[in-house]
Amino acid sequence: MRRSDLLSFSAFLPFFSFIFQPIWVFGIPIMVTSIKTFDPTFKDSIYTPHFRKKTSLVLLVLSILEGITGFGAGPTTSNFITEITLGLLNRGLSLELHLALITPLALFFVLHTVSGFGSMLISKGIKNQIVYKYVIPVTWLAMYLVAIYLDLSYFIP
Repeated sequence: MRRSDLLSFSAFLPFFSFIFQPIWVFGIPIMVTSIKTFDPTFKDSIYTPHFRKKTSLVLLVLSILEGITGFGAGPTTSNFITEITLGLLNRGLSLELHLALITPLALFFVLHTVSGFGSMLISKGIKNQIVYKYVIPVTWLAMYLVAIYLDLSYFIP
């Protein structure tokens, strides 16, 4: 398994946080142990065009699912989505999935953005390894934790 795939796997753990809230904590050690993926000299780093292509495809799928479930949760559009999905997505299930997809969508968005920013720095000739191995991962992790906090603050009074 490629290290960047391990990083992507850790992004799907928060999807289940809607069912079991503390499971997002398990994603953080996976992210921290895959620190080599932030090394720009590593052939499978997050700064490669291949990785950005994978994250953009996942973002596309998650965005489409987020849109469909959002319309399925709406008061006026839920009947239409229920008919299109042959009754699989009723209004309640659509709302649950819509809320559960927020965290992985935010995580892949942040990961894709950080990956693009790092590859831009590489193309500009910036070779400081501290930026790639520590500053960018810490920034990414902080942005991820902010997204988790904002998402969970909706459910916790």
